[in-house]
Amino acid sequence: MEQQKLFYNICNDLWSFAKTLDKPKAEMSDEDWETAIALMEKTAEKYKALGRKEYDLAYASMMGILDYVEKGT
Repeated sequence: MEQQKLFYNICNDLWSFAKTLDKPKAEMSDEDWETAIALMEKTAEKYKALGRKEYDLAYASMMGILDYVEKGT
């Protein structure tokens, strides 16, 4: 996959993922966390077929958002 297209697709998926994390950490239930993590895994799986580096990039991008929320927003 062309690099620009890869970045564009990851950014779109990242935005879709980030929209599900619309609450601060203190307001997130266990179900909210489970839903977010399941979506993160499902989204990252799409990139496995492209290669390990692509998967790692997608996964790390979403993990960065989870870490940000977890540290408290």
